[in-house]
Amino acid sequence: MKRLTLVCAFISMLLLGQAVHAQKELGIFNSLAVGLNVGSTGIGVDVATPITEYVMLRGGISFMPGITINTDVKVEVDDPTGQMGSFPARVDLEGSMKRTQGELIASVYPFPSFPFFISAGAYFGGDKLVTIEGHSEELKNYIAQGEKLGVVIGDYVLPVDKNGNVSGGLKVKAVRPYVGIGFGRIVPKKRLGFSGELGVQVHGTPEVYTNYGNLDDLISELDADDDFTKIIDKLTVYPVLKLRLTGRIF
Repeated sequence: MKRLTLVCAFISMLLLGQAVHAQKELGIFNSLAVGLNVGSTGIGVDVATPITEYVMLRGGISFMPGITINTDVKVEVDDPTGQMGSFPARVDLEGSMKRTQGELIASVYPFPSFPFFISAGAYFGGDKLVTIEGHSEELKNYIAQGEKLGVVIGDYVLPVDKNGNVSGGLKVKAVRPYVGIGFGRIVPKKRLGFSGELGVQVHGTPEVYTNYGNLDDLISELDADDDFTKIIDKLTVYPVLKLRLTGRIF
């Protein structure tokens, strides 16, 4: 029995040794790198590890700064009650693309000795692509008279609250597939590395949303061929350009 136990232990040690040796050869989770990146998704940080010598896996988070654009625009206002019809008005608008996104992406190196890679994965969170806030004293006065008004955007009408405020924007899918290509090492062979990547998030056609009232109750029967609607229909992907500085921890 003792001999059998010793033989089993010896075989187990051999198998464990072979597994460790294979892990080192294939590079399965035997290295870790931390990267800082900047690009069209904002400023981000991620961690990456090799799966094999051909495949690298990374996950991270990126922050788009709250850069806002303020403008005074002339818009068409629609009265859903039909009493006032449509009329022009001016609204002070503020637009922002501020959002936070997560990512989980695998990068494949077809030729391990050459630092070209193809990436696929997904971005998640940050489903509000554009937020819009607006105010109009003119609309506030009309609403004070008992009118129910909305600002026409594409083939939708964003409702206006009792204070003359408009709040809404463009919303996309919460989980967005990603494909891209790049050059450089996601997990560098040396301590520091640099890579660049170009790709797209596929988020589908953005939807208009509102923070006041119910958008579905105020759908406008307008011509869907207006310029704004044409732009929305074509915004089915979000371009991703990243420059990444990486440090290998071990």
